[in-house]
Amino acid sequence: MNTLTEHKHYSAGQKVGPGKYVCIDCGKELTLDASEQDLRKCPSCACEEYQCFPMTHIRPDIKTAEDVKNPPKRGKSNI
Repeated sequence: MNTLTEHKHYSAGQKVGPGKYVCIDCGKELTLDASEQDLRKCPSCACEEYQCFPMTHIRPDIKTAEDVKNPPKRGKSNI
């Protein structure tokens, strides 16, 4: 079972999908919104390792890069 506390690790140069990638050395966040983008070295510290928070773990209705840019509408809120 995958929970929000379990995250994958990726390296610079890998092709990755949409999501938030956090540098494991300095904590700088990179947000990618297109699928199949190459992950680059951290612009702050040149680290090549990231922890990944994919969009699909945040919202199960996000399945494509287009969904990230234009998220599907949700039902009415009780707030």
